[in-house]
Amino acid sequence: MKCCNIKVEIPPEIEKELERKGGLEVIEKSIPDLKKIEGMIKAISDEKRLKILYGLYRQRMCVCMLAKIIDCPYSKCSYHISILKEIGLIDGKSLGNYIIYSLTPLGRKILKVIEKIKEMMK
Repeated sequence: MKCCNIKVEIPPEIEKELERKGGLEVIEKSIPDLKKIEGMIKAISDEKRLKILYGLYRQRMCVCMLAKIIDCPYSKCSYHISILKEIGLIDGKSLGNYIIYSLTPLGRKILKVIEKIKEMMK
């Protein structure tokens, strides 16, 4: 078999499995575009952003409340909020002079997946 234009030897058992599945090219083409998933994982891999999500799961909040929860200045909190908004996990609605943030349906689903992962890690 050739890999990266180099002839390589793979174990016969693996080669037979590969043939039954249509070859490495078929497997390679079956892998979906992972950019969106990568972006989501990067966004939720930050502890402060996870705290924001968990806080919003319990209660809608303005930036001053979220800044207290994650223990950082408003400007830094706004940065984290913008990342979570960009990928569709939270949304903000005006209420007088305030913007009130809440989880989107996708944000709720992602938190449920995180909870399942936590359970699997026990």
